[in-house]
Amino acid sequence: MSSNLSEVLEKTGLWSDNTMDLFSYTQINSQVHSLNISESRFLGKTMFIERLKLTFRRLQWKLTLSYAAVTIGSLLVVVLILGYLVFSRVFIPLDIYNSVLAPKDWIRIVREVDSPAIGYILSQEPVDTTLLSAMLKEADLQITHFDVLRIGDFQIRLRTVGQASILLVDADRSLLGTSNPDFVGEDKVGEPLDVGILPGLEGTLSSALRGEVDPERIFVTLEQNERFYLAVPLLDEANQDIFGAAIVYVERLPTANDVPANLLSLLGRSVLILLLAAGVVGAIFGAITASGMVSRLERVSHVTDAWSQGDFSEFIDDPGGDEIGQLATRLNHMAEQLQQFLKRSQEMAVSEERNRLARDLHDSAKQEALAASFHLGTALTLFERDPESAKSHLVEADNLVDSVREELTDLIHELRPPSMNGTRFDETLNEYIIEWAHQTGTEANLMVDGFIDLPLEIKQAIYRIMQEALANVTRHSSADKVDLTMGFRDNSVEFCISDNGIGFDIQQQHDGMGLDSMRERVESLNGDFSIQSADGRGTKVCATIPIE
Repeated sequence: MSSNLSEVLEKTGLWSDNTMDLFSYTQINSQVHSLNISESRFLGKTMFIERLKLTFRRLQWKLTLSYAAVTIGSLLVVVLILGYLVFSRVFIPLDIYNSVLAPKDWIRIVREVDSPAIGYILSQEPVDTTLLSAMLKEADLQITHFDVLRIGDFQIRLRTVGQASILLVDADRSLLGTSNPDFVGEDKVGEPLDVGILPGLEGTLSSALRGEVDPERIFVTLEQNERFYLAVPLLDEANQDIFGAAIVYVERLPTANDVPANLLSLLGRSVLILLLAAGVVGAIFGAITASGMVSRLERVSHVTDAWSQGDFSEFIDDPGGDEIGQLATRLNHMAEQLQQFLKRSQEMAVSEERNRLARDLHDSAKQEALAASFHLGTALTLFERDPESAKSHLVEADNLVDSVREELTDLIHELRPPSMNGTRFDETLNEYIIEWAHQTGTEANLMVDGFIDLPLEIKQAIYRIMQEALANVTRHSSADKVDLTMGFRDNSVEFCISDNGIGFDIQQQHDGMGLDSMRERVESLNGDFSIQSADGRGTKVCATIPIE
């Protein structure tokens, strides 16, 4: 949201060059409040979506959802296949539709199945219209059936039912009963049947009431293979008297063309049950499986975290023989190799450090101590016969002893730097620089740009680099001024040491390990190390180390 009132007013449409009255001011506050609420809701929805995405990025949720999706998909495929196989058997095949369900067959079925029971009711005086209505309501136009499963008395049967209506009329054409109130209402029972409800019903009904059973007279096709009706006479079996007629109006029959629609209808009715049942089962199974897998991976992560801290005392305990178990075995083998490598590296580092210390002591303190010993021996020899010469040798010996002390002090500082906790790092550096400048008589200045509390390993690296660089200045550069700078950036620190000494050619090979040691320290922290120098132009050493 902008804090500029004019921008808010432009958004709300209330900006005016004229002075705003109290009503406008109230409107503005209301609009600004609405904008704040809308923005808060938008931010809340965004944060919720991001948290939801983060949740479903987890392996456990991915595996759970994948198991649920596979289970649901498998069940849907099974339902489609089984539904198609069953429906293809129970629905009327198109190739036999006309031959099997010919008009004479419809007439025969109605006469054999329905006529005897209805004829018996119609033979009673008076006719029980209530019983007829109840029987017609329970009647349906079953076309085919298929037994899916039968176990003892338990049976699952599929059947197809046509969409049809049945009307019963007596010999006087009065309506006695109806199976479909939407076609002909029950309020019409007892009244003469309206023959206009179906085309050609007048002649067809007359033929049926005369007792005719010729399909050409009592069967009428309204739409080929779709709609038709027939009027079947209801006869007294004893004396062949005609009690009335049954009119069967068929609006639709279940054929093979209806299989896709019925499959979709089956899925539409059962998809929620399938989704719930299969989703719950799949999610539970997936959650159990994913939980075990994630737990195993968490054990791997926990142990590898310990390895990253240098603790190789733990190993991954995973007895499973699958890919995760194989990975754990390989990681354990790698940890053993790393442990051996670190041990050898430490031994090599200790050996190199001892060699360096021996070399430094041999090249500096030992030689100076030997020279002091020579001067002391000469002074003892000349003490009686030439006291003045003996005194000068003692002075030289004293200077050499001081030099030895300074060399040993430098080595002690290098081996054990001062504690860097509790004080600012720049103050620690400045204390060392002041002491070094006092000992060497060289001007030294430290400039610090900004300040960030650095990790301990970076502090130690910079401190060691400073020690090595100043030691090189003392031994090789013949400089009388040294400038040290440390600059902090958002994600890095840069430390540079420059002197005005004699410099050197960086392309030539040089003895000693000081520069290589500084470079290795910086590169071990993923930093950059650079040297700028030339004969007679001094030397500048810089280290840039990222801060994580």
